[in-house]
Amino acid sequence: MLTLDKREAQVLQRAIHQWEQEQLLTPEQVGRLQQSYKVVNTDWQTLTLYIFIAAVSCALMAFGSLVLDEKWIEIIRKKFSMTDGVIALLFGAGSIFLCYEGWRRNRHQPLFSFNRELFWLLPVLSIGVSVVYLGKSLQYLDGNYGVFWLLATVCYGVLGIALRSRLMWIATLLCLVPAYVKLTYYLTGDAAFFLGMNLPCRMALLGVLLIGMAWGLRQLKVYPPIKNISWTGGWLLFIISGWLISIFGNCGTWEEWQQLRQIHLLQWVIVYSLQCVGMIWLGIRVKDDLLRDLGVTFLLLDLYTRYFEYLWDHTNKGLFFGILALSFWWVGRLIEKRMKRN
Repeated sequence: MLTLDKREAQVLQRAIHQWEQEQLLTPEQVGRLQQSYKVVNTDWQTLTLYIFIAAVSCALMAFGSLVLDEKWIEIIRKKFSMTDGVIALLFGAGSIFLCYEGWRRNRHQPLFSFNRELFWLLPVLSIGVSVVYLGKSLQYLDGNYGVFWLLATVCYGVLGIALRSRLMWIATLLCLVPAYVKLTYYLTGDAAFFLGMNLPCRMALLGVLLIGMAWGLRQLKVYPPIKNISWTGGWLLFIISGWLISIFGNCGTWEEWQQLRQIHLLQWVIVYSLQCVGMIWLGIRVKDDLLRDLGVTFLLLDLYTRYFEYLWDHTNKGLFFGILALSFWWVGRLIEKRMKRN
């Protein structure tokens, strides 16, 4: 007897029903087909995912309490008279061993597994500690923290591609953002503008660069999840930056923004609205559900933001939250339809 999970059984049941409606199957054949398979409960897969998420959360908290406060590392360093450079080398050697162990596991079991993927959390944390202590040993090059963020980005990126690790590549993108921000501030001496751009505008430029990089990766034979993560991360950073620009414009300081009238930011609002509409159009044109859904979501966020900026003091609050409830219901309905279609 064929064994199916719930999703597979639903697909097969719809197919049998459709064939019965089109009279391709007799009632006797339908009955025999329905008795030829059994449904196995696969809720344990969801439970496993939740357990791994809890494991990651606990591991990060343990890392924070044991490493970030540096107490136990300081105790070991004083006991064995180790310098910051020696600690960096020790964690670097540990990172190499962990990467080799992860590569060995993936070679023997190439199929995706949460267990093996979350193993990469160990080298991610170990590399982070190694880079931090390397920076401390060099006094962070007189405050140039961006170089060490960039070093961590390069390490994660090379290993993510070489070892085909989703988690490593996510760490790459997460480290790239502070590396970019710190380097731009260092090059300008902590000035508010870099090449005439404030922080949100700089982040939008980084989003464009990530989108371009993701498009380039799509033309190469790279681990497919890395392409998807880069594509998603680039567009998400680009649209979030656009939303922040629609609020703050290209203002360099908080005081400058407070003194600016909202009408002077209208051109940024128009640009951001066109950005959302453009993402929706592009998503529909190239059949990319991610772009379409991001465009719709942030277009709604745009409308709510404009409401708080221009109409909050002049409209009924109950009416606003009623419209908000209807819009969230509409978005949820679209998502539900998409899930059923998939």
